[in-house]
Amino acid sequence: MIQYQISVEEFGSFNVYDDNEEVVKLSTLWQKGTAALVFVRHFG
Repeated sequence: MIQYQISVEEFGSFNVYDDNEEVVKLSTLWQKGTAALVFVRHFG
């Protein structure tokens, strides 16, 4: 198994889709408050 280490600053620079399906920088999602990131892996 490969393990990666990444800083919060690097992680925040990733582009993701928001709830309106628009591309945003991940760090903008926690600018106004605390955020919880949950990763769900889909099999199938």
